[in-house]
Amino acid sequence: MLTLRRALQTILLVGGMISASAAETTPSLPVPAALEPAVAFWQQIYTEVSVDAGVIHDAGPGLRIIARLEVPQPPHWQARREVIRVALDRHREALNALADQAMQPAGALQSDLLTRLPAGIGAAATREMASRLRFQGGLRERFREGLVRSGRWRAHILDALAARGVPAELVALPHVESSFNPRARSHAGAAGLWQFTAGTGRRFLRIDPVVDDRLDPWKSSTAAAALLAHNHDELGDWPLAITAYNHGLNGIRRAVREVGSKQYMAVRERYEGPRFGFASRHFYPALIAAARVDEDAERHFSGIRRDPPLQTLRVQLPHYTPVDTLLAGTPIDRSALQRLNPGLGPSVWDGRKFIPRGHALVLPVRERVDWASAIANLRGDRLYRDQRPTREHPVVAGQTLSAIAQRYDVDLQALMAANGIADPRRLRAGQRLDLPMAGSMPSAVGANHHEVRPGETLGAIARRHDVDTDQLIRLNELDDPDRIQAGQRLLVARSAAISVVDMADEP
Repeated sequence: MLTLRRALQTILLVGGMISASAAETTPSLPVPAALEPAVAFWQQIYTEVSVDAGVIHDAGPGLRIIARLEVPQPPHWQARREVIRVALDRHREALNALADQAMQPAGALQSDLLTRLPAGIGAAATREMASRLRFQGGLRERFREGLVRSGRWRAHILDALAARGVPAELVALPHVESSFNPRARSHAGAAGLWQFTAGTGRRFLRIDPVVDDRLDPWKSSTAAAALLAHNHDELGDWPLAITAYNHGLNGIRRAVREVGSKQYMAVRERYEGPRFGFASRHFYPALIAAARVDEDAERHFSGIRRDPPLQTLRVQLPHYTPVDTLLAGTPIDRSALQRLNPGLGPSVWDGRKFIPRGHALVLPVRERVDWASAIANLRGDRLYRDQRPTREHPVVAGQTLSAIAQRYDVDLQALMAANGIADPRRLRAGQRLDLPMAGSMPSAVGANHHEVRPGETLGAIARRHDVDTDQLIRLNELDDPDRIQAGQRLLVARSAAISVVDMADEP
């Protein structure tokens, strides 16, 4: 007998073979010789420079490193920024002073800098370099952590890329974006492994307060492959398509028009758009460097072991389901469910909203667990036909948060959390507050069976469960609908069909 685990192992093996075969037919990414210094720079940042250090370098084409610097580790951002600011100012001043002195050093720092500058460099070029100085923090530990995590989704990502004809090297793009952290968020509002913004993400994914599919590693990987393929279809060049992933498709279209060329190197070297800064200009070489390190991880990180692929499946929920109902009726705990489903929003986990009907929940593969049956047997009186509604309260002058919480019988801390309020005294008139747990409950799905009570009629039972009498007759194959007996169990609704999808079969 073929067990579910054995079947999934077979699927994963076949999937891996398909990925390898497909990868052989997908194009490889070009690396012009002029780009190699930038690729080498990023490889050094990924593999040699620690997160508690960094380099001061020329942001020009050569990316020449002129100093190494120790800095406080994240998250000590304020102290880190101050150390970097002081160091940059000091090195800029030293370079400008060296230029003012006809390249004759005065002091240890200037002498050291002179040895790091190109041979024969003049005063004017030195001043230009001073104006281009930039700090780049090290990423060695983050990259290593990303390599370990990447094993969980690598096979799925390769399949998604191959299905869209995207070069296999793009499996390394999450190293650049998030270090393979599915919960990563940026200051600009990007989220997930692939750092989708909400605007771009909504073209491919569901993004709202209840579900944010950017945080789903499987769905977001499929979406990223689709976006990269679309960029290539529009631009006809993989380096430009990848740069558009960072800079935006319209931004690269504008760059192509202004430069008058669809050649990546021409755009990179000649385009001077106001938003086309260091990050956009270096996105492609950073990706190439990440792909090379990812491909040869053992050489750079001795003893590295990637996490094994997660053995999971998806179960599509037939009803709006509270998390507590799911946890009470299935063999999974809250922390495991949250780890596998980071795309479910805070309002789901704190009970303000239900897991939506039709949502494909990620669950672990377990040989002795029939997830379809477990979901089908959840208590119908704790499942719902509609989403729990959101109720709002417009704040008027003079109202306090505690008074509003008391009025609606809502916990004050829950009210603050639902609205992102840190200080309950800071309310403003006209502000609209989300009232957690204050909306009326929708209709429950109800139980699938009804036990007949003395004196009950089939019509009364049908009205109670909101079904048609003829439907009850058909469901229970009743020969004589007038002859039902007390204690008899009647089927009042068919169990919903539960769709189970192996993750290896996801598009």
